[in-house]
Amino acid sequence: MTDKRLSPFDRAKLRREAVIDYSRHSINRREFMFKMTAAGVGVAAATRIGDAIAAPAPAMGVKRWAKQADATIRFVKGVHAANDAEIWDGMKAEFEAAHPGITLQPEFYDWATMPEQLTAGYASDDPWDVVYNTDQVLARWVSEGLIADITALANDAAWAGEREAIAPFTWDVVNIGGAEFGVGVLGAVFNIWYNLDLFEAAGISEFPTTRADFREAAIALTGDGVYGFELRDSAANSAFWDWFPWIHNDHADILSDDLSTQNVSPNGAAGTQFLGDLQSVDKVTPEVGAYDWDGAAALFAAGRIAILHDESWRTTAWDAGDGLPFEYDVAMAPFGEDGTKQTAMGNFGYATISEGSENKEAAWEFVKWFASADVINPYAATIGLQTVRVDSVPEYNNQHLEKIQAELVPMVQPPQIHVNWAEMVRTMWPEVEKAYRGEQSGEEAMANAAEIINGLV
Repeated sequence: MTDKRLSPFDRAKLRREAVIDYSRHSINRREFMFKMTAAGVGVAAATRIGDAIAAPAPAMGVKRWAKQADATIRFVKGVHAANDAEIWDGMKAEFEAAHPGITLQPEFYDWATMPEQLTAGYASDDPWDVVYNTDQVLARWVSEGLIADITALANDAAWAGEREAIAPFTWDVVNIGGAEFGVGVLGAVFNIWYNLDLFEAAGISEFPTTRADFREAAIALTGDGVYGFELRDSAANSAFWDWFPWIHNDHADILSDDLSTQNVSPNGAAGTQFLGDLQSVDKVTPEVGAYDWDGAAALFAAGRIAILHDESWRTTAWDAGDGLPFEYDVAMAPFGEDGTKQTAMGNFGYATISEGSENKEAAWEFVKWFASADVINPYAATIGLQTVRVDSVPEYNNQHLEKIQAELVPMVQPPQIHVNWAEMVRTMWPEVEKAYRGEQSGEEAMANAAEIINGLV
């Protein structure tokens, strides 16, 4: 027998196949654990009892939809890990084994050009059946009639238990004009990583929670080939994710709460100015534009960046094998100017069915499967993201992801849901980049951005 560690997918498979047999009928392990713990039996005891009486899973029966003609489901999503295609080869096999009559064809788009690629895909003669859409673009495709209304499917009484297990706020996001257009599946947190060894060498014992202390730390950490700080700076690298917490913490956002007008000027000026000064005045970062997203991450991994804005999934690569040659931790951007608000930035993804799909029923079977705890939780744990389920959490084998789930996810402020939100952010971004380069003040950048945003409201 090998002592090789089971993958998250293998563990999930074992859990699904552990069926408790009561001679006349069977229930799955999750239902058994719920019933036992509800009756007052401790989790450990219930687990031992379940293991003792577990029986092999029954043979998979043919589902109702399998009586139809065979269907191929094309599913497209952004790349969430370097080996995402390989991961989905395994998930494809699992889905097809459980759903005879449906072939799954996973495909991927590039995050940097997602709007353009989805525009072309939706307009083609062979549109994808299921599209992973983020909250920043969902409203746009709905307004153009490209996403199917799944209200009846999502409110089917037979699926009520699963619906309740998905966070209520996600249903608010997909409810547009009184109809529902997707199912929440994954969430991403845009956080700060910092090198504990460099902090210790600089005599800094805690991550700074004020901007003044942050600036002081970044300056102290800069030198001997090390940059004290780095964040993404170009639209091509989705730099707005790293900028958002700094303006959110000053009570700014792209739009007002009622989405009727801009809300970057004047509230977003202080955060933008602070980041610009760090780069163009204090020079604690590489030159603006010197490194792309992956380049900055590589510098951090090499111990040459002390504080790095990035995303949660990086830790799955950094902790692989022997891990990084130093200890590191995760944090949020400091409080805003008035010291009352500290947030993390995050956004969420939804499985949507294309209006142009000719296989909507089979597509719905895939959406339900993808959103289920036994599939989405191990996938999230593998790629380093969070799920939006409220009944369970991914089985992370990573202390950093556990901290993000417990401490940062509750502090996430997501994007606003507006049909032109993504266009607003990308169109105004050059104004922020000018402030980063010291070519204009944060106040000027936000005033110019405000005009652009109001022109797209």
